[in-house]
Amino acid sequence: MLKYFKAGNFMECNSSLYHYTDFNAMQGIIIKGEIWLWNLRRMNDSQEMQYFIKELKIALKNQIDSADYAKMEKIFSDNLKDFDKLSSYAACFSEYSDDAAQWSRYAKNGMGVCIAFNKELLSKIGEAGHAPLCKVNYSKSCDDLEIVKEFAKLVKNSEKSTKEEINELFNKLISSSPLFKHPSFISEKEYRLVSLPYNVNEYLGQPHFYVEETNIKKYYILNLKNVCQKLDIHYSDLFEEICIGPQARVTKDLLSDYFSSNGIKELCNKIKLSDCPLRRF
Repeated sequence: MLKYFKAGNFMECNSSLYHYTDFNAMQGIIIKGEIWLWNLRRMNDSQEMQYFIKELKIALKNQIDSADYAKMEKIFSDNLKDFDKLSSYAACFSEYSDDAAQWSRYAKNGMGVCIAFNKELLSKIGEAGHAPLCKVNYSKSCDDLEIVKEFAKLVKNSEKSTKEEINELFNKLISSSPLFKHPSFISEKEYRLVSLPYNVNEYLGQPHFYVEETNIKKYYILNLKNVCQKLDIHYSDLFEEICIGPQARVTKDLLSDYFSSNGIKELCNKIKLSDCPLRRF
């Protein structure tokens, strides 16, 4: 199985990660135990999976002679022919709890809910479910990355490199591309459960399709309950808090009754109300 280039250590920050969503999706996540992984190329960042490659090539030009620029472009062109047909699928989380921007953007303008996940358990589930938990990197420059040095060596000595060595390096590049985003998105402080772009069906099973009035979206399912059972993780321990949005009509008592009626009483004491003074216009 291919491995990602590590953009950051997932254990370096808070012990929780936060997923902002609506109550219908909350039902799918908590009651059904399903996290849906969506096509990254269809998300709000138009440069998904492209940004890293663009910035890596800029950094690479700083480490090779200008006479090798044409050779570099040829190597990339030859080995990225099918790149636009590839996509990773991901479920997204933030380091920020009760954040106004996240409420507005991802939780129906504060009318939804924020689910706090135990980051360590989520990471174990991601590894076992073939969708590792990865931290997104928002650096403007790739100059200091080891992979740039590897590509500089490849360009300078391409005639001596085997096809297997070239493929391995480009697989590493493509598999890591979902972990880098433009710095303008840094306020999201994002982590992702993210699939490899190769052989997604092999690892995550058959795709599913969500039909809207004007669109059809493709996604894959990571079954939280099944993986928790395999790893001997108590399912309710995965959820550290359920925060009701600042504009939501749902009360703590109602949500508590809902969890109890669905056999997850352990979550009743984990419900809180948002402190965010978000105004809905």
